[in-house]
Amino acid sequence: MRIAVLIFLICFGALSANPLDPLVRSQINVHVYYSKMIDHYQNEEWQKLAWKCEDLIADFPSSPFAREALYYLGVAEFKLGEYEYANGAFSNYLKEELTPKFFEQTIRYKFEIATEFDGGARTRLFGWNKMPKWLPAYEVAIEIYDEVITTMPRDDLAAKSLYRKGVLLLRMEEYKKSIDSFQTLCRRFPKHPLAPDGYVGISDVYLTESKKEFPDSNKLELAEINLRKFKTHFPSEPRVEEAEKRLLGMKEELASDLLEIAEFYERTKKGKAAAIYYATILKKYPETKAAKKSEIRLKVLDVPNIYSKKKPLEEDAIVVDATE
Repeated sequence: MRIAVLIFLICFGALSANPLDPLVRSQINVHVYYSKMIDHYQNEEWQKLAWKCEDLIADFPSSPFAREALYYLGVAEFKLGEYEYANGAFSNYLKEELTPKFFEQTIRYKFEIATEFDGGARTRLFGWNKMPKWLPAYEVAIEIYDEVITTMPRDDLAAKSLYRKGVLLLRMEEYKKSIDSFQTLCRRFPKHPLAPDGYVGISDVYLTESKKEFPDSNKLELAEINLRKFKTHFPSEPRVEEAEKRLLGMKEELASDLLEIAEFYERTKKGKAAAIYYATILKKYPETKAAKKSEIRLKVLDVPNIYSKKKPLEEDAIVVDATE
């Protein structure tokens, strides 16, 4: 109501000055556009709001109201589920001023857009309005998360963006970048509620990498370092147990890899070589399922002094750690 009265007074004053002046009439028109735009916003008429914003921007591109219309256009497109267009409108709004009126609200909307793309929302082919939404937008989500992290580096949204970025990069099999994101979260926000999730996230990356690529004892050492840091910073955190489970999962992968080699040697009648691998599993990964099998096979093979230094086993090609 106040806005309507204010616009009426402005228009009345302008007409009183010179009703035939083109500039005066232009000011009257832009205020009418703006008033209708605000009405659509308050009434949550999102499609009408989008149309009115586009009209205002097209007809009065140099008006201060046009810059504000970019923000409301972004809101309208977001509410309509047109996240690609909403992101574009918000980006254009941020370009117009160094400290725009709706700066924080815009960044929060951008974060929500990133989470929608992260969650599976798609974009249109070539950005054409008439094309169906086919294309995944994970890369766009990453770009927006980076924008939030850079723009508000110490804000809670930055912590959330770092975590969600790490999870998304893991899904995209960008393992190193994922770990970097989680580590930045833990380092920059050491007391944030998401910091423990960051440590668990790093464990997830190492475990996933060992399953999908190849078991690597060097990565196991890094995972152990991560777990020690986790316990140091959050000694009573219940999610430490989750990280421990993932570490055990990595050991299972490494032990299973060695077990396959041991079983191969046993099948090819090279009992001494097989025994060395079984014993290595027991020594390095005693808590694994492969260790239990190895213990049984060693008893069956009954090979004494497998680590004896008196005489090397020249008849077999021995590689104790398959990753070295």
